[in-house]
Amino acid sequence: MTMLHDITTEGTSFQRRALFVFAKFVELPLLRCSYQLLRGRWKWLGSKPLFKRIMGVVLARPLALYGDSARPVPYKEIVEHINRLDGAIAVGACRCRISHHSCPHPLDTDIVIRTGTEAWLKAFPREYRVIDKQEALNIVGRCHELGMFHMLFFHFPSHGKAEYVICNCCECGCVPYIINRELGQDYFPLLRGHSVAVTIDDKCDGSGECVAACPFGQREIINGKGATLDCFGCGLCAAACPANAIRMNHTEHDCHEHPHQ
Repeated sequence: MTMLHDITTEGTSFQRRALFVFAKFVELPLLRCSYQLLRGRWKWLGSKPLFKRIMGVVLARPLALYGDSARPVPYKEIVEHINRLDGAIAVGACRCRISHHSCPHPLDTDIVIRTGTEAWLKAFPREYRVIDKQEALNIVGRCHELGMFHMLFFHFPSHGKAEYVICNCCECGCVPYIINRELGQDYFPLLRGHSVAVTIDDKCDGSGECVAACPFGQREIINGKGATLDCFGCGLCAAACPANAIRMNHTEHDCHEHPHQ
């Protein structure tokens, strides 16, 4: 296990080659097939409980634990993260949206970072371009204004901290999000966020806008006040609250710890 951790952490030659192969040959077919099975033309098959269980055990869970998974990050934290980044940053078309062409949200929102910049520029030199931090901040800012949420993706999430892309996600287009929602956290676990939403009861007016904003269905109105269930940490509820009655409290979860693992 120690040797596997050593060769899959950020910047190792194995990790760089594996990420390039994933970008060039694996990612788009995987996204395309997953979307068609869960939301598209093959949904008649993908919606069957037995098929979902098989798909979860054989493909989705191993992929999330040992290949690729994501951590939701609130807007303010993703801004801070971008400002701390070292090295080149690049942007290209969202891989999810070009895999299914079924989402109206902005396309050029796939911000590759660290080893991801090298891998995606090498794999798609005409489709990705180098940008500065300010342009990256402008992209996440526009997406935030549209009510989209941000996820930081990790390669080999169980064995290292090889973050490689900042995705600007939505409920209708983000395929990893769709897989998580359709198969459940047990079969396709997202990484636990570093923040959880906490309601300030004295400010909460029970409007329910936080419930509508939460893409993970983890907000409810209980006794006239907004309440958080199993928070994924995306921060959309706090951004949507008209009374500023929700704060995102930092937690101590490690960025590659899987909930319900």
